[in-house]
Amino acid sequence: MRIPTPKKQVLFERVRAGSVRVLLGSTQKMGTGTNVQKRLIALHHLDAPWKPAEVEQRDGRILRQGNTNAEVAIYRYVTQGSFDSYMWQALETKARFIAQVMSGTSTVRRAEDIGGQELSYAEVKAIASGNPAVLTLAEADAELQRLAVLKKHHADEQFLARRKLKELPGDLARLERRCDALGQDIATATAHARDPISVDERRYSREDAPEALALRLTTLPALVPQTRTIPLGISRGLKFGLVLHPQSAPEICVEGALTRLAQLARDFHGSRAILNAVERLISSYQAEREKTVRDLGIAQGQRRDYEARLGAAFAHTGYLDELADLRNQLEAALSSTAQQVSDEPLPPGGAIVARIKTLKAAHTLEATPQRSVTRTTAAVEVAITTRIRQREQAEAAPQPEDEPSPVAPATSAPLPAIAPAHPVTPAQARPEPWTPPQQLRLF
Repeated sequence: MRIPTPKKQVLFERVRAGSVRVLLGSTQKMGTGTNVQKRLIALHHLDAPWKPAEVEQRDGRILRQGNTNAEVAIYRYVTQGSFDSYMWQALETKARFIAQVMSGTSTVRRAEDIGGQELSYAEVKAIASGNPAVLTLAEADAELQRLAVLKKHHADEQFLARRKLKELPGDLARLERRCDALGQDIATATAHARDPISVDERRYSREDAPEALALRLTTLPALVPQTRTIPLGISRGLKFGLVLHPQSAPEICVEGALTRLAQLARDFHGSRAILNAVERLISSYQAEREKTVRDLGIAQGQRRDYEARLGAAFAHTGYLDELADLRNQLEAALSSTAQQVSDEPLPPGGAIVARIKTLKAAHTLEATPQRSVTRTTAAVEVAITTRIRQREQAEAAPQPEDEPSPVAPATSAPLPAIAPAHPVTPAQARPEPWTPPQQLRLF
């Protein structure tokens, strides 16, 4: 990390205080170690550096924790038909290769696809080239990238549906057995609610049972070499006992059609504590059965949902294929070499551009990945369990009265080509966790 000199420290302090409004410098002079982000509102790229990392270093001066502005702007200046086109093309190539090497995919032997950040470099290169068709080609590449992400997500959903449909029958059978067993134990406990407590096959009143159980506990070993279950008696028609562990606290065991366990405190497991734990465990059977019924309903809803999803085709297959074909035609039309070698006549570039724009206007992608500071997920649906619970709550709860919707906070207007003087913003507390400022790339 580069340590700023005392003069730089004074300058940076004046920028953070708002007394200095404009800083000019190179990537080396104003890169790592330049912490002046507090009041920055706009960043201007006057040229294109040689490395994608230098672009990130520049952007990192303003897209940084501690910036009090909710929205910032990033300007990139290019000259049509100049060397800028070559520079941004070099950045695109380098960023493409770096992104694929860093992806960690061991099966990929070639680096050729364009991914997230490098698409913005391609767009800048297209603007600098002066040919609108080149910009349309870059936009088509970005759209195809989003479609590829959505297609992969659809494939993942299909894999998950196949796997869950194999697992759910076993889960449903287990939940049904548990629900039936809990129902039987509830009926048994209800029928024997007033029965005395049995300890070692002898029946005692509820007042005398703790003393009898205390005598029984004195015969138990203090330490056991392995986990051991010791029966103690019967309460409300259900057998109960103590499970001793070599290294952990003992557990209460209640056995009927279903066996349930409850943890005891390591230093508090006398006769009354055991009987109270048994009573609490038996009293919780009804709540446990209701929970099991809900889980069973959720599992059944999951099965119906996955059955409906399984085998569904990707919704944008036709759009993906047609756009990819038009994109390849446009690339060939823009390449003079391809025009000379190709035997088949190609449509003019303007007609292909118009077809691409018409095709994109007719198809709208929802929840497409955004090239921004924060990472977002493409077309991720709400979990099935959440949807089922929300539907149950909506059916059970009464409809609340209409309330006025909260007023959305005003957003700042886009910045002009030359950023005006920005008023000094008073220092304010930053929320936790920190949310990076929204990034506007203006070309």
